Amino acid sequence: MRRADNRGLLRGVKVPIATFKNKVFQVSSNIKYPLDGLAWSSALSSEAQEKLKSKPSTYIKGEALIPLSFTIPLFATLGINVRKEIESWQDILSKQLPDYFILGSKPISKNKFLLKSVGVSDTQIDGKGNMLKATLKLDFEEYVRAGKAEVKKEENKTATNNNIQPSTYITKPTTKAEVKRENPNASEAFLKLYLKGE
Repeated sequence: MRRADNRGLLRGVKVPIATFKNKVFQVSSNIKYPLDGLAWSSALSSEAQEKLKSKPSTYIKGEALIPLSFTIPLFATLGINVRKEIESWQDILSKQLPDYFILGSKPISKNKFLLKSVGVSDTQIDGKGNMLKATLKLDFEEYVRAGKAEVKKEENKTATNNNIQPSTYITKPTTKAEVKRENPNASEAFLKLYLKGE
C-alpha cells in the first residue's frame, strides 16, 4: 500500500500543483508546466445609500464573484509546443465552459471558474516564425449559475398614421339653394331676373 510522505507525495507519484480541465500544472524531472503569480480575492458587494444629515447607510447585496489569475511561462526548450499551448487555452475560452480549479488536492472555491481572457506576452520567435517562448496571462471569474439576457422595455411610442384624411370634404352642391350659396354670382343673377320681372 502506498503511503503519503510529509510533503503530500505518494511514492512514485507527484501530486500536481494545480489542475483545470485537462490542464495539469506540474514540475518534475520530465514535466515542467508551472504556473506563477496565482492570485484571487474575496469581497462583498455593497451599496452606499444616502441619508439626510448623516453618513450613508450600507446595503449589503452579498458576496461578489471571485476573480482568479495567474501566468504560465512557456519554453520550447522544455519540450512545450508554445504555439499549440496558446491555441489550446484559446479553445477553452471559446467553448465558454466553466470548471473547478483544483489547487493541490482541494478546489479553491465550491463553485466553478470561467476562463474570461487569454493574454500573450514576452514572446520570442525564430526566423521561421516558430515560437520559442511566451508568457500566458489567464484571467478567470467564479461561476455560480447561468444568467439571463436583460430584456429592455421598449418605450411607448405614439403611432403615426400616414393615411390621415381631412375631417371635412368639399362636395358639389346638390340643391338649387346650395348652388346659390356656393355660386358667388348667384345673387347678381337673381337680381337681374327680378328686375326683368321674371
